[in-house]
Formats: sequence, structure tokens, C-alpha cells
Amino acid sequence: MKYTWFKALTPHLGALLLFVALAFVFCSPVLEGKQLLQSDMVHYKGMQKEAGDYYEATGDIPLWTNSMFGGMPTYVIYTGPSTNKVGILNRVFALYLPNPVDMFFVLMMGMYVLLCVLDFKYWIRITGAIAYGFATFTITSIDAGHITKVMSMAYIAPVLGGIILAYRKQYLAGGSLTALAAAVMIYNNHPQITYYTGIIALCLAIAAGIHAFREKQLPAFFKASAILVAAGILAILPSMDNLLIMKEYTSYTIRGSQSELTTDQPDKDPKKSGGLDIGYAFQWSYGKGETFTMLLPHLVGGSTSEKLSTGSHVYQTLTDIGVPPAKAAEAVERPSWQLYWGGQPFTGGPVYIGAIICFLFVLGLFIVHSWHKWWLIAATLIGIVLSWGYNFPELNNFLFYHLPLYSKFRAPTMALVIPQVTMVILACWALQELLYGKQTKAWLEQHLKMTLYVTGGLVLLLAIGGSMVYAFNGPNDSNILARYTQMLGGEIPAARLLNALKQDRSAMLRADGIRALVFILIAFAALWFSLKEKLKPVYATGIIAFAVLFDLFQVDKSYLNEDSFMEASNLENYIAPSPADEMILRDKDPYYRVLNATTNPFLDANTSYFHKSIGGQSPAKLWIYEDLIQHQLTKNNMAVFNMLNTRYFIVPDRQSGQPVAQRNPGALGNAWFVKAIQWAPNANAEMKALDHFNPADTVIIDQRFQQTTSAFTPAADSNARIVLDKYGLNELKYTSVNSGAGLGVFSDIYYPAGWKAFIDGKETPILRVNYALRGLVVPAGKHEIVFRFEPATFFLGRKISTISSILLLVVVAAGFILTWRKQEPA
Repeated sequence: MKYTWFKALTPHLGALLLFVALAFVFCSPVLEGKQLLQSDMVHYKGMQKEAGDYYEATGDIPLWTNSMFGGMPTYVIYTGPSTNKVGILNRVFALYLPNPVDMFFVLMMGMYVLLCVLDFKYWIRITGAIAYGFATFTITSIDAGHITKVMSMAYIAPVLGGIILAYRKQYLAGGSLTALAAAVMIYNNHPQITYYTGIIALCLAIAAGIHAFREKQLPAFFKASAILVAAGILAILPSMDNLLIMKEYTSYTIRGSQSELTTDQPDKDPKKSGGLDIGYAFQWSYGKGETFTMLLPHLVGGSTSEKLSTGSHVYQTLTDIGVPPAKAAEAVERPSWQLYWGGQPFTGGPVYIGAIICFLFVLGLFIVHSWHKWWLIAATLIGIVLSWGYNFPELNNFLFYHLPLYSKFRAPTMALVIPQVTMVILACWALQELLYGKQTKAWLEQHLKMTLYVTGGLVLLLAIGGSMVYAFNGPNDSNILARYTQMLGGEIPAARLLNALKQDRSAMLRADGIRALVFILIAFAALWFSLKEKLKPVYATGIIAFAVLFDLFQVDKSYLNEDSFMEASNLENYIAPSPADEMILRDKDPYYRVLNATTNPFLDANTSYFHKSIGGQSPAKLWIYEDLIQHQLTKNNMAVFNMLNTRYFIVPDRQSGQPVAQRNPGALGNAWFVKAIQWAPNANAEMKALDHFNPADTVIIDQRFQQTTSAFTPAADSNARIVLDKYGLNELKYTSVNSGAGLGVFSDIYYPAGWKAFIDGKETPILRVNYALRGLVVPAGKHEIVFRFEPATFFLGRKISTISSILLLVVVAAGFILTWRKQEPA
């Protein structure tokens, strides 16, 4: 019996070893000790540096950081070790492999699990796993450092596998697999991918319900659905340490609310509140025609940073206008050419699923008769339509404002993860049906030829016809022309170079067409000879698996290759301090702020690695700070910089251009007493008043707080002061001295969901002053002032997470054990 189980497990172990090997082959520099340079992960290091250092030094959970945007909760950055025990499985399932090998492995493993549930033949499972793991959307996401997104993507397929098992009346196995996979997905904390998984699951459930109705199996359907709902709840509970506090926090951020200001949006519809601005959310929208990059990766040029060769039109033009051949060769081989001419602001690469997978997907439309086909088609179409964003406003605008939670997300292109999953499944189903199904060979041959005509004709239409019809003009070409003009010293050579770039865009599309036809013909030939019984089905599948791998590897290496890796020591030095940083770091005061004007400070988290930055990078900024950025900081209002205690500015040196540090003598410090209050009737007036005021003497307060201070005239004698005694992320201690009752202004960001103030141990209301800061009414005399960040929601979530994650692991383990015992031979 033990031998039987070992024999059954052997092919699965072989598949897993193959996935590990393929991941290491693709990421071979890892074997040399190199690490992947991921831009978002570099920024993340800056974002979480202060919080991580605080945890290492104190052992306390960091809940607030002052290293970005003047101060914000750390919930989206770092809060120390999670109480969610599911996190252990996240590493176990990845076999503790190094990054990014681990991500490729779990992606392939996840799809393999689903295809096992569907009972496809062994090499078809391998093919599907490879296709899913190495699709270029995965590659560009890994290259950018979108780790939580990729790790969440890995568990989409197992979640679907669990749902399918449950609807097959394998309730224990289905519920257990669904709960486990969903729990690990939610733990990885990419709500947008989880949301898209819910859309696929809903399509599957609707199709299962229709099928159950037709088969008169509704009681079983409802039983399975109830088990799956319970599994979903059980999967959500372990992540309550994150979900509860994020729900609270989101209501104060640009993701979950609207600005209080109405001056910039007088026609704001209150019914449309509660999410991102639609223009911001839909910036990365896929073009309708761009969708066919799934078949032809360079249909709209590829990425905004492509390499060329010495055989390119750009190289020939550079040499024609007098650039030495060696320099021209060096220039074209740098990944700096904007071949992409679509509508996205920029892109790391196309969404390419593979010519063979597209061919097999179309074949599946013809020959697969299972009810599963319909939810796969429906989900595919939904993902494509959602990805169009502003390019299909008639539907997507409606969904943005009315679909629950949808307005919290940005980058509609991410919805293409849905067809990446569903097209691979249907493509594998087509292989299974053609090679091992019950249809007649004549019927299959007929539909195989039809598929060749459809996909081959589409390739010819897009690649050959497109290269003759498209102008290959991009919305950013005017900026490219201006850059080339400056680089080459004239508009005529610049125009020639831009025209050469367009010719290369066209040439790459034609080359893609030839390439796609070759791979489609390879797949067609393998299947055709198998139907003619001149090639065994397993060999046909092997040929297709190798061709899929070779196809995707070729395209993927354009976006993640040896140049993407660097020595670990060099990576650590990638954000080494500049001389300006080193000068500022000599100031040992624990709490002041820095603005780095040598970058876009509000899209830069590297500065946060060394300093408490006025800027930063976060998709979930507090609205009050975003308003301050848009209305004051981008307008260089020094009064506002001073009230934020901006002690240093990093600016480019006028002669060398290198960063230098300048001390700001006007910075007001951590806290001070003011002499006057200026009341504002509303948020608009409060923000407007910041345009011209002296923050050292006057404080501006919205009238909503007037009840607390209505009969109060602040006092501030010449010796009045507030001194910071202790700096911490969760607690700040001050000593105040003043001959009269005063109003203290603190250069800390106002956030009511957890911050509490105590004067001599007695809790005191915190006022919102100067639109974004904290203020306190402080009695006369000498006092101890303490601010503590104690968000009750966070600690409640941790308790729920600890208990429920243990419960989940026990229930899932019991479910799998009982399933195994039921299947064990007597």
C-alpha cells in the first residue's frame, strides 16, 4: 500500500523538480549569488527602513512611520511579524527557494494542481504550468518587484481547483483546498488579484449552478456552495490582522474616500465617493487593439525601454547622421528605446500568453463540449473588457462607480491576469480533447484546420496588414522628438531618427508575425500527425510543451535577463547615501524632515531609507497630505515646509549638478506655541488660508473644532516652549513650559484613528490644525505631553488572526486526512 502511494506521488514529485529546474535555468544568475534588481522592491526597502529598524531595536510593533509623507501608518509597509500562521505555508509552498525562483515555482505548481484536479494527462499539466508560469505579464511583474501580486497570482488556479472539486461532490477535498489556497492568497495581500479571482470564481459558480439545474442536481450544488462560502470565510479570518485595520485606514486615504476640498471639483457627485479618482485609476488601460499582444507581443512595440540591434533602422540612421559605429552600437543595445506606441503612460512589456496557447484556446472554442468552457469564455471576455478601462467608458465607467469595491483599484491592465488563467485552462482542455477525447478523427481534423485558418489568418492580418496600415505613431512621440532634437542638436536628424524608430516598430511586428506562424505550424503539425497516428499523443504533447517553453523564454528574456541581476553587494549599495545624505546624517537630532528636490519627491521612497522625508511613494496616501502636496508643497510654499519641520533640502548643485544639502533656517521644529487662532469656515477656506500665513505665530483651524476652543485665546510668552524628550514611532514625549494657557502646534500629521494625547496622564482632545497637523490646548505651567498611537482595531485583528489561522490549519489538515482515509484501499 505504501509503495502504491509512493508510486502515485512519483510523477508529481518529478513535475515539481522540473519546475524548480526550469525556474533556476531562467534565473541562472541566482546560481552565481546574484540578486534581481526590482525597482519597486528598492523603493520598498526605503519605505519600511525606519519601521524595520525600530522593530529590530525595540521588539515593539511599529504602527507609525515618519519616514514618508510627513508621517503615516505602517499598515501598508511593515508591522513586524504577522500573527497569521498561514504565512509559514507561504514559504513552505515556495520550498524556501531564492527570489525570484520561488515565484516561478509556485506559479507553475499552482496551475499544475488545478490541471490535476481536471484530470488532464501528465504532459498536458506540465504544458499548462509552463505556459502560466512564464507568461510575460508574470515576467514584467516580477521584474518590477510586484511580489505580492505574483504570489497572489500563484494561488488563483488552486482556488479554482478547490471550487471544482466541491461542485463534483468532493466536499471535504474541495472545501479544504479552497480554504487553504484562498487563505495563502489573501495572506499575500494583493486585494486586486483576489478581487479578480472572485470574478472568475463567480463565473464558475454560475456555470456550475446552470449545469446542476439542467442535471437536476441543485441540492448538491447548494451544499457545495455553502461549503465554499464557509471555506471562504475561514480563509479570510486569518488575515484579519491586516484586513480590519486596512478597512479603517482606507477610509482616510486616496483609495477609499474623497478629499474634503471641493474647490478643484465643484461638480463632485457625493454618490461617486469612496474610491480613487477615475482618471488616476484608469491611467494604465489596455487599448482594444492592444489586446492582441497576447498573440503578437510587439503589436504595439513591446515596452517603453527596449533594446535594438545593429541590424535595426535606428542603428543605420545613427551611423548615417555621423554617429561613430561603435557608439551607435552601444546606444542601440541599451534598453532605452521607446518602441511602445500604445496609450499607457509607460509599460515594462506586453501581456503575451503565447502563440501556441492562443492557437489552442481557439481550438478549444471549437472542440471542447464541457460546461466548463462557458465560464472560461465568460471570464476571459470579462478580463479583457475590464482591462480596456477608459478605452471602453460606456461600461467600465459604470462598473467603476457601481461595482462593489472596484473603485479602490487602479491599473485596469491587471485584469488581464484573468485571461492568462482561463486561456491556459481552455488551451489544455483542447489538447486533452483532441489527443484523448472521443470525437471522430475526421471531425477533429476539420476543426484543427479551421483553427489554423482562424489563427493564421489573424496573424497575417495583424502582422502583415498592420505593418502596411498602422502609422506606428505613439502619443508620446512628440516628447521623443524633443529629446532627440536636444540629443542630436537639430530637428532634421531628430525627425530622421524618430522615423527610423517607427520603421523598427513595423519591422518587429512583421518579425512577430513570422515567428507566431512558425510556432502555430509546429503545434498544428504535432497534433495533425498525432491524429494521423504517425506520432504518439504523449510525443505530440511533449513537442508542444517544448515549443511553448521556447516561445515564452525567447520573449521573456527581452524583459528579464542577466542584465536584470546584479551582485548582492552592489544591490546593497544601490541606495548608498550621497555626500548630501551623509552631511544631513551628521545631524543627530532624532526628528526633522528632508525634501529631496533632485527627484520627484512624491514618487520617491529612496530618500526615506536615510531620512524622514516630506515625500515618499505610496498608493495609499492620507487624503489630507495629498491635498497638502497638490495645493501647497508643489507650489513651494515655504510656510508649509516650515510648519512640517523641513530642516534640509537636497538640491542639485548649480555647477556640478550633484546633490547638495541646504539647511532651512525657517524650520519650526517639532512643536511650538502660537499667539493667534484664525478660524476657517470650512476645509476649502482652511487650505486657502495656508497660502499666506506665518505658522510660527498663527494657527488656522476649521470651525468644526471651535466648540473645544471657542472661549480660548492662546498665550505664548517669550520663554514658552515645547521640547521633544523622547522620539518613538508609537509614542512621542514632550515637555511644555508656558506662563499662560496656550495652543501647541505639533509638526506631526493628524490621524484620528488611533492617536491619543495625554497631558500629565490625562487624555486631551487632539485638534486638526493647519489642515494636516496636530494641535493641543495646553494649560499654563510645566507639563508632560505624551502622544500614543494605539489603534484598537489593529490589536483586535491580531487576536482574531492568531486564533482563526490555527483553526484554519487544523480544519484543512483534518479535511485532507479524512479525504485520504476515504480513498485509502481497505
